[in-house]
Amino acid sequence: MLKRLYVVLFVLFALYAAGISRYVLQGDAFAIPVHDRGTAADPHTFMTAQQIADAESLSRLHSLIYFLLAPLQAGLILALLGASVRFRNWAERWFRRSFVQAAVFVLLFLLLTDVLFLPVDYWLLRVDRSYGLSNETLAMFWSDHGKDFAINLLSTWVLVGVFRWISRRSPQRWWLWFWLISIPFILFVSFLQPVVLDPLYNQFQPLHNQELKRDILALADKAHIPAHQVYEVNMSQRTNGVNAYVNGIGGNARIVLWDTTLNKLNKDEILTVMAHEMGHYVEKHIYWGLLYGIVLSLLGFWLAFHAFRGFVRRWGPAWGLRGEHDLAALPVLLLLVTLMNFVSAPAQNVFSRVIEHRADRYAMKMTGDGDAAIRAFQKIAAENLSPVTQPKLVQWFRGSHPTILERIHYFEQFQQFQKK
Repeated sequence: MLKRLYVVLFVLFALYAAGISRYVLQGDAFAIPVHDRGTAADPHTFMTAQQIADAESLSRLHSLIYFLLAPLQAGLILALLGASVRFRNWAERWFRRSFVQAAVFVLLFLLLTDVLFLPVDYWLLRVDRSYGLSNETLAMFWSDHGKDFAINLLSTWVLVGVFRWISRRSPQRWWLWFWLISIPFILFVSFLQPVVLDPLYNQFQPLHNQELKRDILALADKAHIPAHQVYEVNMSQRTNGVNAYVNGIGGNARIVLWDTTLNKLNKDEILTVMAHEMGHYVEKHIYWGLLYGIVLSLLGFWLAFHAFRGFVRRWGPAWGLRGEHDLAALPVLLLLVTLMNFVSAPAQNVFSRVIEHRADRYAMKMTGDGDAAIRAFQKIAAENLSPVTQPKLVQWFRGSHPTILERIHYFEQFQQFQKK
């Protein structure tokens, strides 16, 4: 039975991979409309031919990996259920306490999956380095990988412990209780991220350029933001791309500039970018994003509950799973989360694009400088090797922001309206 299942899944994946490869790799997927040629939105007016070619080929590679990786991860987890049973048996043979057995099981399973997918992470690093986008050294790669694994292991230990405790006490409603408990957990992680997690990877410090700092704080004062500090982060040791962001909640919220942004954008362009980030803060997009994610996860937990129960009852005995409370069945939940994250990506991106556009509108309200915004995004496209447009399917699944073409169009329309 399992052999037949694997054959069917392999055939389906092969057909899917062939179709998605054809869609992503073939055709003139990045052509801009005829009426945009020669305008500020035409990459030929602000990018070299080599930059355009590199941006398009890099986007194709990243998109292909994105579309293939989720089903590959799910398929691998499914194939590893046999190893999962062996890990459970080892943990039960070595230790008597159930919480120690669970900790050992999680450690063994995460180690195995991490090793199996390590070549993909390393290959992506090599790709970005070959295009001149990444400056990350092998030492940084291993350091980040170790930190990622440690954080993932600790958080998984906590989640598995909570899940096993709840599911035993409320086998019919664990999805609801687990969802409720996940809310303060998500808020806690969001609160800690700027001051605990992010500094594990990069060095943050107050903005050195005092003149720019005064201008940014003046903009913050105009927006009624009680900001007293702007941070810069040393991303140039990792990448040649440019970016800025706001993250965290409450008093830990931070507005951060990459040092590459400071080096590659002019002051008026930086102020436009910072006004955009302030728009996220003023309109409380972080909180709205958390709320949206929490509501979406409620549906996810309910679906995961029914899919998990159905899978274990229908297929569990074939793999040697003892039931829903079996340690060896935990990877089934990981499989379901992987698939649901992939399927729900368009819904998450729709919300993200809405708030990103609102932040662009806020930036124009604050600065009134559409020309600076256009120049900023032209440079962002060139430095980040980003195509100004994307194929529709790619934009649905990967487009957390409006395309650069759409954003430049908006800034042009704003500038034309200002001149009337």
